Amino acid sequence: MNSRNPSPSAAARSNYRWIICALLFFSTTVNYMDRQVISYLKEYFCTPLEAGGFGWSNTDFSHLTAFFTGFYAGMTILAGWVIDKIGTKMGLALSLIIWSVFGILNAFVGRLVAMHVMVRSAFGIGEAGNFPASIKTVAEWFPKRERALATGIFNSGSNFGAMIAALLVPWCLTFFGAEKGWKMAFIITGAVGFIWLIFWFWLYDTPAKSKHLSKAEYDYIHSDKDEAQPPDKKPAKRGVNLFSFAGRAPRAAFWGTTIMIHILCVFIYFITEKIVGADVLRNKPSLIFFGVTAVVAMAASLALHVRRWQDLNQSGWLAATYLVPVLAAFGLVIALGFENHIYLIPVGLAVLAMIVAGAKAGPSGPHRFGEAGSAGLLGYPQTWSFFVGKLMTDGIWWFYLFWLPDYLVKQFHMGIHETMWPTFIVYGVAIVGSVYGGSIPMTLMKRGMPVYRARMTAMFLIALCPLAVLTTQYFGNVERFGDMAKVYAVMVICIGAAAHQAWSANLFTTVSDMFPKAAVGSVTGIGAMAGGLGGVIVQLIAGTLTDTYKATPQTAYLIMFMICAGSYLIAWAGMKILVPRHKPITDL
Repeated sequence: MNSRNPSPSAAARSNYRWIICALLFFSTTVNYMDRQVISYLKEYFCTPLEAGGFGWSNTDFSHLTAFFTGFYAGMTILAGWVIDKIGTKMGLALSLIIWSVFGILNAFVGRLVAMHVMVRSAFGIGEAGNFPASIKTVAEWFPKRERALATGIFNSGSNFGAMIAALLVPWCLTFFGAEKGWKMAFIITGAVGFIWLIFWFWLYDTPAKSKHLSKAEYDYIHSDKDEAQPPDKKPAKRGVNLFSFAGRAPRAAFWGTTIMIHILCVFIYFITEKIVGADVLRNKPSLIFFGVTAVVAMAASLALHVRRWQDLNQSGWLAATYLVPVLAAFGLVIALGFENHIYLIPVGLAVLAMIVAGAKAGPSGPHRFGEAGSAGLLGYPQTWSFFVGKLMTDGIWWFYLFWLPDYLVKQFHMGIHETMWPTFIVYGVAIVGSVYGGSIPMTLMKRGMPVYRARMTAMFLIALCPLAVLTTQYFGNVERFGDMAKVYAVMVICIGAAAHQAWSANLFTTVSDMFPKAAVGSVTGIGAMAGGLGGVIVQLIAGTLTDTYKATPQTAYLIMFMICAGSYLIAWAGMKILVPRHKPITDL
C-alpha cells in the first residue's frame, strides 16, 4: 500500500494479508510436492536391473536424498541473504523457477545415481529460497501475535504437497507404467510451479506498495510497539567484509563466525567424501577442491583473527600465532600424510591461539582501530538458538517424508501403491498440527503471557508429543495386533508428524520475534542450513541402518523412531540455554 494514497475502495479493516498467506501456502505446497516425488520412486529405483528397475541400493538412495538435503542446506544462507537484498517478490519467484526447471530435468537423466545426484542437488539449490522468503513475508505482513498462526497455515502446505505427491506419483506409475511414469511424475509436478508464478506476480507486493491494502490493516500490521523505530534511533553498525583486515571483531562475532567456518569446512569434506568415496584424499580433483576451500577458509579466519586482536587494541600481526601453526599443519599433512599424527601438534597450537584471541572482550569505546564492530548475525545467541532448534528437528521431518513409504513396505509388506492412503493420512493429520500449533501461543498471549514465554511454553508442550513415537514398533507388531498393527503404527506416526509441524510453525516465528524484519531472511537461511545439515545426517543414518539390518528392518526403524522421539526435547533445552529470556535484537 502506498501509505500516502490508501485504496479508497478497501474496507476499513481489510484482510488482504491472509491472501498473501494463501500464496505462501501454495508455494510451499508446490515446494514439497516436487520434493516428495523421489520418496515414492524409491521402490522402483531400488528394484534390480533384471526386474526392470534401476538396481540401486538403500545407500544409493540415501546418498541421493542426502545430497539434495546438503545442497539445500548449503544454499539457504546465501538464499536468505539474497532475499534480504532483492526482496521477497523477486527472491521467491527466482527460487521457484530454478527448482521447477531442475525438477522437470530430473525426468531426463536416466538411471545413473551420479546424474540424479547432480540434478537433484541443483533442484535443492532452488528449493532453498522458499522458507527464507516465506518467513520474511510473514514478518512483513503480520503483527507478532498472528505470525505463528500465519506460519502454521503456510507451513501446512508442506503436508498438502506431500499428500498430493502421495496420490499423484503412484497414479503416474500405474497409468503410464513404471518406465514412463517416473518421468511423468517429475514433469507434471515441476510444471505446476509456473502456474503459481502468474498469481504471485499479479497479487503480491510489500505492504508499503500494495494497492489492495486498507490504511487500517496497514496500521494493524505495524502495530507492534517493540518494532516501532524511534526517531532518534542510532543507525545500525555496518557489517564487515569477511575477508577485510580493517576494523574490529567483537568476541561474540569472532566465536560465531569461527564456529560457522569450521562447521562448513567439515560439511564440505563430509559431502565430498560421499561423492568420491574412501579415497577422497588421494583423488586429484577433490584435493584441488579441498585446497581452494582451505585457502578461502584460511583467508577468512586470518582476517577474523586480525580484527579480533585489533578489537583488543593489539597489533593485528599477533594473528601470526594462529597462521603459522595452521600452515605448519598443512605442510606436515602434505609431506607425511594423515597417517603420521605429528600434524596434531601445530593443530593444537592453532586451537590454543584461537582460545587466547577469543578469551576476553575488547574495549567498548573507540580506540586507534576505530569504533567497536558489530556482533553480526553469528554473534548473537538468538541466531544459534534457532540454529540448534532446526539442526535437531528438521531431519526428523525429512525422515518422515523420504522414508515413511519404505517403512510401510518393509514393516507391513505393502506394495508401493498400498502406501498411498496411509501416507496421505499422516500428512493430512500433520496439517492440523501445523495450524493448531500456531494458535497455541496466540491463546497464551491473549491471557497475558509475554510473547517469548508463550512461544517457548507452547514449544515445550509440543516437544513432549513426539515421545509417543517410541511406541511405533510396539503397536506395529503384526504378531501382536494382526491387521490392525498398521493402523496403530500409522496413528502413532501421525502424532509425531503433527507435533513436528506444530513445533516448526513456532520455531520459525522465533526469528521474527527476536530479529528486525530486515534480517529475517538471513537468519532463516542460517537456520534452514542447520536443518539441512540435520537432514543429511538423518538420511545417512537411515540408509546405513536399513542396509545394516537388511534382514531385520524392524530393528533399523526402532532405532530411527527413538531418534525421532527425543530430538525435540533436546532441541528445546538447547534453545532455552542459549536464550533464557526474550532479548530482541535492535542494532542490525
